[in-house]
Amino acid sequence: MGDGRTFYEILEVEPLASEDQIRAAFRRLARDRHPDRFQGLARAAAEKEFQAITEAYNVLSDSSQRARYDQTVASNKPTQQRAKPREVAKAFLAKAVGLANAGQALEAREYFAQAVSHDPDSPRAHHLFGMFLARQAGGLEEALRHIDQAVKLEPNDVKILMDASRLFARAKMVARATRFAQQAAQLSPGDPDIELWLDQMRKAVDGGGSV
Repeated sequence: MGDGRTFYEILEVEPLASEDQIRAAFRRLARDRHPDRFQGLARAAAEKEFQAITEAYNVLSDSSQRARYDQTVASNKPTQQRAKPREVAKAFLAKAVGLANAGQALEAREYFAQAVSHDPDSPRAHHLFGMFLARQAGGLEEALRHIDQAVKLEPNDVKILMDASRLFARAKMVARATRFAQQAAQLSPGDPDIELWLDQMRKAVDGGGSV
C-alpha cells in the first residue's frame, strides 16, 4: 500500500487473525465505509479506502496469497533498520507470523523466540508468541507466561487483556481470567463482548463448570 499500512492494519486485525476474524472485519468495514454512505469529497476518500479494504481482504482471505504476502512483508524490511535490536525483533516477528500463517509451526516458533529475545520489552512480541503457543499441542503453559508478560508491559490494551482472560480461563485459572476481563471492562465500559464474557465466567463459576 502506498500509504504505508499493511493489509492487516487496513482491516484492523492482528497478523495472526483467523479466517473468520478477517471475514468479520471486512464485512464490518465494508458496511461502515461504503462509498454510498458519503457525499462529495468524503465519498471520493471513501471510495479509495473501500478499494484498499477490498484489496486487503482479497489477499488475506486466500491462504496461498496470504502466505506469499506475509513472506514479502517480512523480506521487505530495510536492512539498515535491522541494526538495532528492536528493529531486528520486528523483522523476526514479521517472519514468524508469515511462517505461522503458512502452517510452518516449528520454524515459526524459532522466529517468535528470537523476536522476544531481541526485544523482551515488546508487549506485541509476547502477545503474538503467546497466542501462537496456545494453538500448539502442550503449549498453553508457556503461552500463559508470555501473555501475562504482555499484560504487564501493556496493561491498557483491551485486546491483550481479553486474550489473556480467555487463555487463563482455558487453563481453569478463573480468578485471574476474571481480573483481566474486569480490567478490559474498565478500559472499554459497555463493550457487549466483554460483558458477555464476564457473564459467561460468572455462570461457569456459579455452576461449577468450565467457561
